[in-house]
Amino acid sequence: MSNLDTIIQIMPATGWVAVYDEGGEESAQAIVCFALVESEAGGTRRRSVRPMCADGRSVAFADEATNFVRVEELEAFEEDEEEDEEEEDEE
Repeated sequence: MSNLDTIIQIMPATGWVAVYDEGGEESAQAIVCFALVESEAGGTRRRSVRPMCADGRSVAFADEATNFVRVEELEAFEEDEEEDEEEEDEE
């Protein structure tokens, strides 16, 4: 978050995860909230909704991690993982 970013509102994110690329494998971390953020750049204001995760000591924007891939519902992520495991078992 730059000096010109302001969190306007936070909303609970129960059931959502941030997906990260861990050396070719995907891992998920629970999102604690979504933040409505207002950014200003070049005199233009823009609002966006950004995911936030906790690391035990602080809460940070998940999408700032270099290995961040996407936001997904936990249920869908778990289904994808099960399908991948089944495909590996068949091989």
